[in-house]
Amino acid sequence: MRFRRALILVAIMVTPLVTAPLPAQQVVVCGADELYILDLATPTPRKVWSWRARERPELPEAMRGKFQTIAECKPSADGRRLLIASSSHGAAVIERATGRVAFYATAMNGHSIELLPGNRVVIAASHVANGTGDRLSVYDLDRSDVELFHVDTPWPHAVIWDAARQLLWADSQRDVVGYRLTDWGTAAPRLTAEIVAPLPDINGHDMMPVPDSPHLLLATAAHTWLFDRDSHQFTKHPLLGDAAKVKSMHVDPASKRLLWVQGEGTRWWSEVLHLQDPDTTITLPGEKVYKVRWMPSARPR
Repeated sequence: MRFRRALILVAIMVTPLVTAPLPAQQVVVCGADELYILDLATPTPRKVWSWRARERPELPEAMRGKFQTIAECKPSADGRRLLIASSSHGAAVIERATGRVAFYATAMNGHSIELLPGNRVVIAASHVANGTGDRLSVYDLDRSDVELFHVDTPWPHAVIWDAARQLLWADSQRDVVGYRLTDWGTAAPRLTAEIVAPLPDINGHDMMPVPDSPHLLLATAAHTWLFDRDSHQFTKHPLLGDAAKVKSMHVDPASKRLLWVQGEGTRWWSEVLHLQDPDTTITLPGEKVYKVRWMPSARPR
């Protein structure tokens, strides 16, 4: 009996007590033609999910070549969908469980995509020489490749839906703009520019929310900023403020860990992921990484 009580005591002592959510361990990675999810929980990070346009029979053949350089890969809030935009002129919404393409569209030099209320999606089509880019295009998710309307803006690179403020934030070559969804329930909806905040630098690039904060992380040509969505002021990021060529930044809502990618030399891509707190680098030899995003902690099954 004493031996049995001792075993019970040992079992209680070695059973871990989890009092807070575990940090997210999976990230979405893109840059070339492969979109994949990387598991960071093992000593050597491994791919646990992969997607390529050329392997998707439900995607029209003419669209499959428009995902050679995937410039955005953003999970939905529940992790059930992945939103992608490609500088090779495509955009799509993908089911995480099956890889099925639920929506697709042509997006010239596509650089960002975001879900909007009313079963809609907005795509940032950046600059192209023939003038068919430089716009934010809105679509109904049940009508692939049929543009509902668009707003002209120079070199847009990021779009973020702000449910708390009911604004769509978009950056561009010169400004951060907060758009109001106008006449959204009618046959003629619009995006109305309500807030225009001139950039302290040029060429807005990546932009992502800071969890539990009014701030957006914003990368420009030579710096990285915090943009306050209430005061509309910019301050340099405490860690990356003077970092140039930051291609991607994301703070995990669960662990609050910062993850970023910085272009190397003259290249638009990198093989290295940077993480803060604890400070770590992960090298992915041979990969062309442009964007990397944390997957939500509550992963779909």
